[in-house]
Amino acid sequence: MPEYDDDWDVPEDRDVPENEGNTPDRNRNKKKITWKTVLLALVVFAIVGSLVQVIARGGFGGALNTTGTGGGGSAKKERSEQEVRPPKQPKTIRLGNQRIPQSSGPIIVINPGLVTPGSKAAVEGGGFDKKATVDILLKARKSDTKGRPIGSVKTDRYGSIYARFTLPESAGNRPTTLVAQQRGSTKAAEAQVVTGGAVGSAKINKMVGRPGDVVSVSAHGFRPGESIDVFWGRTTGTPVTTLHTDSGGSVGRADIKVGVAPTGSSTLVLVGKRSKTTATAPFQMLAMYPSIKSAPYALKAGQRLTLSAKKFAPGERVLVYINSTGGLPAFTAQANDMGQIRDVAFNVPFGLKGRQTLMAIGDQSRAVVRSGFTVLPYSPSAEPSAFGGRAGTTLSFYVAGFAPGETVNAYAGSAANNQRKIGTFQVDSRGKASAVGSYKITAADENGVSFKLIGQKSGGVAKASINMSSGQGQGH
Repeated sequence: MPEYDDDWDVPEDRDVPENEGNTPDRNRNKKKITWKTVLLALVVFAIVGSLVQVIARGGFGGALNTTGTGGGGSAKKERSEQEVRPPKQPKTIRLGNQRIPQSSGPIIVINPGLVTPGSKAAVEGGGFDKKATVDILLKARKSDTKGRPIGSVKTDRYGSIYARFTLPESAGNRPTTLVAQQRGSTKAAEAQVVTGGAVGSAKINKMVGRPGDVVSVSAHGFRPGESIDVFWGRTTGTPVTTLHTDSGGSVGRADIKVGVAPTGSSTLVLVGKRSKTTATAPFQMLAMYPSIKSAPYALKAGQRLTLSAKKFAPGERVLVYINSTGGLPAFTAQANDMGQIRDVAFNVPFGLKGRQTLMAIGDQSRAVVRSGFTVLPYSPSAEPSAFGGRAGTTLSFYVAGFAPGETVNAYAGSAANNQRKIGTFQVDSRGKASAVGSYKITAADENGVSFKLIGQKSGGVAKASINMSSGQGQGH
């Protein structure tokens, strides 16, 4: 006889007479109850097992996984970030007290450079390969090695990019770094996105304008005789001006200049110094489109380049970069009350060659303009003082076209034929020199000899030669 658990509610055998407990009917009843119960238990176990698997896979309300990663939150997080390759550091040369890149590589700017979270801006730049794909990413911190992809853009036939993007609301009021890196290449560039907040609402006579425009404002509800700090698009930092209330705590009418704030919907904010009462007026800040001009457009290293610009914010400092917008600017200039920069000049440093990128960025407005200039090579000339002569005859040179005041090294022979240094001399302020670089003709020069004169700063090369057999001298 099999034993049964009491919880299955099977009648106990001890109350049944021994001969009665072994009847065929009794045995059939026990087998029938046991079979149904076991079957029911198997069904319950199967259902419970299925529920456990469903729950283990994320419950009944989970979305389908279409990423191909097998599900899970970690895979989604990994796909939301992309590795940021550090941009290649270019060789630099010195300009005054700063060092600037020697050549123009990938470079980007944000326009407008002062962006409110949630609003749109544009990234533009150049120096990438033509018809290449450039990924655009955002980094919360400049030191981050991963960034959040926000899009990609194809370069044009000049290797330039232009794309609009929306700054995420999550960026808050802290600076964010935007990265543009070319796929399958080491070419990359970074630019800082400076954010600004916007608060409140109130009255103002003009609802639209640019930094530097004059508007009239009135205010009420402050303390009598109270000073009021005036801000644009923020409530901290140095106020653009200070107003004063009358005996009723009001400002009837005051003319003030529009300050610097993010482009788009902004706010004029008035904050009472004692009461901390705040009055606001909505304002639509128009974008600034500064322009810059360099003269001359093309020049040689060591020559003076003059810059002028306009349509920056009145009185703001303007940061001028050459071939990069990272690190310290090459120099700064101060805009006047009209937002203009007049006749700022600098000497082009030696080492720059070819096309150069010039960037000017308003320190407050972040308004940006891109321009450039071309550094021409030095092409000096040299002529020997004699066309030929016997061994022992001494030659000198007449040179022109070197950099003003630079030192010139003179060499005789070719690189393949024991080139040797024969002298050093200095040219005048016009890059010229006469009867310099003494050389005595030897018997070995019977078939002629060539000369090479190289400027130490400019790198300009002048060549000359004499032909002993014909007695002719050449210079170029």
